[in-house]
Amino acid sequence: MAGLTALACVGQNDLLALRKVCTRQQELERKDFYGNTALLKACYLGRLEAALILLRSGADVKVANYYGQNALTLATYANNRELIHELLRWCTYKEFNQNTLTPPICVATMLGLWPLQKFYKELDRHNYEYIQTAHGLNCDDIMAFMKLKKVHY
Repeated sequence: MAGLTALACVGQNDLLALRKVCTRQQELERKDFYGNTALLKACYLGRLEAALILLRSGADVKVANYYGQNALTLATYANNRELIHELLRWCTYKEFNQNTLTPPICVATMLGLWPLQKFYKELDRHNYEYIQTAHGLNCDDIMAFMKLKKVHY
């Protein structure tokens, strides 16, 4: 058990071992080669139960990896709506957008996840068109760049 890490437990989806490892606080913020913590890895893999264990154990929900991706951005890549809703109970949408290079609404747009894009637009009805990547691209720019068709809800 001494060599077991939270990152490895998430990768193997070993929830029992993850619960035990999470008693060691330093495990919660250990990073892999890409700067992912166990929570970020759980979000990228779409593993709701693992993410809940980590959040309840005190994992930092606002952390970003070396690529500027946070938990909500990575959960968006996984297209896990339940996980996304859970993360939004722990941190506001606005706060998530302030600590990422690629906001979740931009990820949803790039992947063509239109219901998710609509959900994010509804979270910030008055400002969503101003949300952009670190490169200055908003959703309309991304759609034009990727030659995506505009969706009308």
